[in-house]
Amino acid sequence: MKWVFFCALIFCLGAPLWALSENEPFRIGEQLRYSIYALGIKVGYQTLEFSAAGELNGSEVYILKGLSKSAGFLSIFYRLNDNWSIFMEKDSFLPLRVEKDWQEGQDEGYYRYEIDQQSRKVILYNVSGGTVKSIDSKNSVFDLFSLVYYYRRNTEAFDDVFTFDFLEARSVQTVRFQNEGTVRVTVPRISERRSIRARKLQQIGGVGIEIYMAEDNLKLPLKIVAPSKLPRGKVLDIIFYLDRYYPGEGTSIRDIPRVYISIMR
Repeated sequence: MKWVFFCALIFCLGAPLWALSENEPFRIGEQLRYSIYALGIKVGYQTLEFSAAGELNGSEVYILKGLSKSAGFLSIFYRLNDNWSIFMEKDSFLPLRVEKDWQEGQDEGYYRYEIDQQSRKVILYNVSGGTVKSIDSKNSVFDLFSLVYYYRRNTEAFDDVFTFDFLEARSVQTVRFQNEGTVRVTVPRISERRSIRARKLQQIGGVGIEIYMAEDNLKLPLKIVAPSKLPRGKVLDIIFYLDRYYPGEGTSIRDIPRVYISIMR
């Protein structure tokens, strides 16, 4: 069965490339999955898929699709079921549109954000509620996962401090991330003992988000710590660990570090 898996993988990776250069750390069709933990308990999972989307308002775009979902037992008490799509301009990798069909607890809705990066303007269409809101920004606008892919494409932009406006549910907030250099990080699904070299991006101030990006050629986001504020000033760390990786079309098996083979099955 192991040889069947590798033969099938090599066949799929030999598919033709679409519009991305050979030096990119990712390809069309790349899929990532994360296990989400709080207090050491698995509370849900997050999936990402990078694909082509053609044109949006005259601009060539890629699309990043995601699903955030609570674990079965937790859904009894709090249901999380967010489906979203991010349309990123082909050359700059800046997000131009974000669509989010969300259900969080007893609340649900469908939001569409039209982002004019040049004019520093975000238009929020609350499709389910029938309202429209205009939001001014001061910098380029990203959500968490479009930021991650922007980093993978433009690592040099994060050599020191990177400033942007973070897209929240009904507003934007100016955020700064500090490049804290190389650290070692352990990813349970890969190995409980062996650590991986990663670049740590640390939010300055705010809740203190931490992003750990692999320093190899794939630049995979290995771990994300997203603290959540609780009543009485308490903070709960929500941790995302990479637990599944499938490379996109045209990726050579020779270009994939062996450390990731265990999470490709």
